Amino acid sequence: MIPIATQTETQRKAAAQKAAATRREKAANRSRAARKAAETRAKAQMNRVQAAGLQAQRAADTALGATLAAGESLGETTKRFRAPGPELKRYRDRLTTEARKAERKGAQARKRAQRELKQRRAQVVRTVQGKRREAERTVDETRRDAEQRVADVQSKAEDLIGRARSHA
Repeated sequence: MIPIATQTETQRKAAAQKAAATRREKAANRSRAARKAAETRAKAQMNRVQAAGLQAQRAADTALGATLAAGESLGETTKRFRAPGPELKRYRDRLTTEARKAERKGAQARKRAQRELKQRRAQVVRTVQGKRREAERTVDETRRDAEQRVADVQSKAEDLIGRARSHA
């Protein structure tokens, strides 16, 4: 018959404590990894939002620049027609008014796009924060559940050991 290796109670407790410490360490590592992954996803989303913002600003600035260029061209053209006369003055005033309107439209469009992007960014931040809280809550619940199960198993094992000793 092959002898079975036996452990003393102290050795068993030491092994159980070491295993529990390892489990806690691994759970902490998983929690850190989940947090880091959530932060990375949030940064990637922010980069996409910023890129979209820059593209929208480019489009608005292009329209605004075209309006300004047209206004400058208009200014050059009106210099040629500085002759007195009510008809030319009306034409010049109307073109100047139209140029100002186009410039205002470009500025309004740019500001509207900036507002929308700011709102989207805030929404993304809120979503990421909510997901992070949810993940942390899940990790905490899982950890508590695992600790409770370990405590239950340990308690049952101690009861069985106590019964075995009382029968022996």
